[in-house]
Amino acid sequence: MPIRRGSVNLARFRMEGAIPKDVKRWLQKGLGKAAFEPIDPKSDDERSAGFVELELTDRTEFSAGALFHGLHALFAWRVDRLKVPTNTLRAGLLQWSQAFEQKHGRPAGRREKAEQKDSLKKALRTKQAPVSKVFELSVDLTSRDVFVWATSRNVVEEAQAVLDKNEGHHREA
Repeated sequence: MPIRRGSVNLARFRMEGAIPKDVKRWLQKGLGKAAFEPIDPKSDDERSAGFVELELTDRTEFSAGALFHGLHALFAWRVDRLKVPTNTLRAGLLQWSQAFEQKHGRPAGRREKAEQKDSLKKALRTKQAPVSKVFELSVDLTSRDVFVWATSRNVVEEAQAVLDKNEGHHREA
């Protein structure tokens, strides 16, 4: 099993429905449909999630050698967040506000502050690196059990929803 670090919380689901004879190809194709896509710093998205290889969390192509270990498929659910720290945004806005007041002789209005906050946030996002978290998953190919190692119930539910959509139906066991 893929327990590597941290506390161990486990959620287990059972795959239901018809599974094709070529399980390996079917699983590789399903995971590929929901593969991780990095966040574009120019977009408004603050979060991106998807499946990656367990060992190389930057890889989204699932090779049979890396995915299957005996009667288990081992892979990961990666979540990236790109959020500008509030302190950095507040400090930049305060600096701009002081410069605005010196230049114009009056404090900035609400609309002006909101516009500056948006442009400052966009500028800071391009310099910010996303924070990644990786959660390990395992599928027992004989019992059809799906194991998710995560401390966050939201992550478990999100991974289950994507698996339901792409690979068949699951039921909490």
